[in-house]
Amino acid sequence: MTSRIRYSPQQQRRVLAVALAQASTATFRASLIGSRASCKTLPTAYSPVKIHQLRLLSTSQSWCQIQPPQPQPIYPQAEPAPEPKKRSRVWKIIGSGSLLLFGAVFGLGFRALVAPPPPLVPGSELDLMETKIIHRQAENLKIVQELCADPAWESWDAYESLSPEHRAQHISAGALAGTKGIGGYHRVFYNKDTGECVSVIFFGPATTGWPGVVHGGCLATLLDESCGRAAFKKWGGRSGLTANLKLNYVSTTNASKFYVIRVKPRSDDELPEQERGKSHYKIFLDASIHDAKTGKATVVAEALFVGGKGKSGKGGLTVSGLADQGENIRF
Repeated sequence: MTSRIRYSPQQQRRVLAVALAQASTATFRASLIGSRASCKTLPTAYSPVKIHQLRLLSTSQSWCQIQPPQPQPIYPQAEPAPEPKKRSRVWKIIGSGSLLLFGAVFGLGFRALVAPPPPLVPGSELDLMETKIIHRQAENLKIVQELCADPAWESWDAYESLSPEHRAQHISAGALAGTKGIGGYHRVFYNKDTGECVSVIFFGPATTGWPGVVHGGCLATLLDESCGRAAFKKWGGRSGLTANLKLNYVSTTNASKFYVIRVKPRSDDELPEQERGKSHYKIFLDASIHDAKTGKATVVAEALFVGGKGKSGKGGLTVSGLADQGENIRF
């Protein structure tokens, strides 16, 4: 008959501690390698203990009824991100070509705006060819077609009545001649019934101050001339002087475009009572510059010219070579 060994309480606690340590070590190693084998088959540093042989002497309870610690779950590793698809060579060529084309167009346009090519020499063969092209473009403008079709308006090329000597000394007919200035197209339309004067002008590259923008002094000069033209026609060819010219620059006036200058003398009904009946030597005028295609106003002006027949109505200023033309003067 086999004798049963009895342990003291202190010895029982030691046996329990050893058994728990062996069971925890075997379970942890089995969870790491994913093995389904029993814990007692794993090699350990301690001698294997058959759990079902251990009994608590105080209670005679089987040790296998005590649940060992639960194994921690092993999370699967994340799969590596797929490599991005490489773009085909065709799309690379198309993208590179598009960037090169955009750069070339933008660069040439910016260069032409900041550093435009030198203007053509007035009267040269290239200048005359460019003048013909600008005239064909002007014929397609709606404002030109309407004024040419209306018999109430007569028209002529600006400075038509000036002699060659006078043209050479004239700022607009001389210094701004040719397509570089305002000589590419400058047509004047005059309505004798209303006294209104309309000029259609093409501003060339030599009229600019800031790149691409017509100089304000050039605009003031042309407004002054246009108002004087309307006043001189009203006085039957007699000249006068600018007494007052007030300008309001509403928007930029761009070069290489067509613009319309409108000038209209004020009637006596539009004047204060003390200024009525003096139109023979004093004329008030309203003027403006508009885009020939959109009609947008860029400059608005008011002017006062004095001269004509003089305050007495018997004299006045005259210009040699122009006064004898009377109402037929064209400049």
